[in-house]
Amino acid sequence: MSDSKTSNNHEQSHVLVLNLTDKNHFDDSEAIHWRFIHVNCLTSATKSLKDHNYKVAIAIIDKASLQRVIKIIKQLEKQQSPLLWIAITLDGEKAMKALDGPVTDYFLDYHHLPLDWQRLDHTLGHLLGLANINQQKKVQDTKNASPLYFGQSPQMQQLKSNLEKVALSDETLLIGGETGTGKGLCADYIHQLSSRKNGPFITVNCGALPASLIHSELFGHEKGAFTGADKQYIGHIERANKGTLFLDEIGDLPLELQINLLHFLEEHYIERLGATKTTNVDCRVIFATHVDLESSVEEGHFREDLYYRINTLQIDVPSLRQHKVDICILAKSYLEKLAPETRQFHFSKASLLALEQYQWPGNIRELKNRIQRAIVMSDSGEITPEDLGLKTVIAPAPEVVDLAQHRTEIDTELLLNAIKHNNHNISAAARELNISRTTFYRLIKKCKITL
Repeated sequence: MSDSKTSNNHEQSHVLVLNLTDKNHFDDSEAIHWRFIHVNCLTSATKSLKDHNYKVAIAIIDKASLQRVIKIIKQLEKQQSPLLWIAITLDGEKAMKALDGPVTDYFLDYHHLPLDWQRLDHTLGHLLGLANINQQKKVQDTKNASPLYFGQSPQMQQLKSNLEKVALSDETLLIGGETGTGKGLCADYIHQLSSRKNGPFITVNCGALPASLIHSELFGHEKGAFTGADKQYIGHIERANKGTLFLDEIGDLPLELQINLLHFLEEHYIERLGATKTTNVDCRVIFATHVDLESSVEEGHFREDLYYRINTLQIDVPSLRQHKVDICILAKSYLEKLAPETRQFHFSKASLLALEQYQWPGNIRELKNRIQRAIVMSDSGEITPEDLGLKTVIAPAPEVVDLAQHRTEIDTELLLNAIKHNNHNISAAARELNISRTTFYRLIKKCKITL
């Protein structure tokens, strides 16, 4: 990788030059406003992306190298927001016309050798301006993406960063976290930031669909497919075409349907019940679960091959207990949004203390519901612990115990409390007690606890 020296070293003026040939085909000493960074393979390009803030790029192409160049461009797009590309062609105009399709798909303009530096300077300037506009629009889209509020804690800021990274990808994603943490809001946030944001966002709660109807609801059916099927029905998967399909509580999907879902993820087509032909479906699939799918696999409730297929990317949403610094900020935000315009409310000091001390087993959903209750129950503009229904349930946070060092002191009540606090999420209960999930299961067996 080489670095061309020019009189302007401003960060936004960096231009990536991808050249897979063995020769340097142009002398960039004539460039005034740009600093060209030359790379000759995917590895050097990836490293250069980490070192510089590129917005525009140039690729040296000819008929022989075009497909390799495009492959690298596709790989780079997975690592960061897409660059705006210009092509410099080594072939003549006639050869370029034969490549018109691939060139116009990936490059916004192309130039021939010898270079017209005045024209190239104008093109780069135009694309840099366009890139800045796109970046500003992305920031605005992020602000308007969804009602998901991230707060100020490091845990939630990391979650925000991770969601924005995976939004650039089209891979399947598994979102884990306790009930009520906002996994559906996270999925919607990803959709709104993705290239599919203009397509549908289809949500399916796999645990809420009747077992007798779930196949038809997901995959659809033709008229006459079964008794009562008096018309064609388009299933949720097909409705998500060109958009995002969000399958919540995937751990509750019956085993017999998991193979159908796996087939769709592998082949990208479905067959409606009673149909004689298949239907292609182009959608991104996001899954969510509050249960430990690894345990479900071990217990035979979830297919191992499906688990590894949906677990390409994984994000865990923190419980509200894990970012308590955000509780009062979130509560005030919800109070402002949920209160009627005709009344103003505020929290008393006692209620803010109650909010911070409570353990929030229902997470964000419970916080929102308690604030809605408080708005209704409050006799004045001041929200009290009684209005929130928290006066009788306030308790100090349980002491974190190192079970690995004090196994002989562990009793059944402590394990049961951890299980209850975490809504029977064994992984979360083990984390609360600072032990591994394997150790937790061993202690459950030792204490003869039935889950």
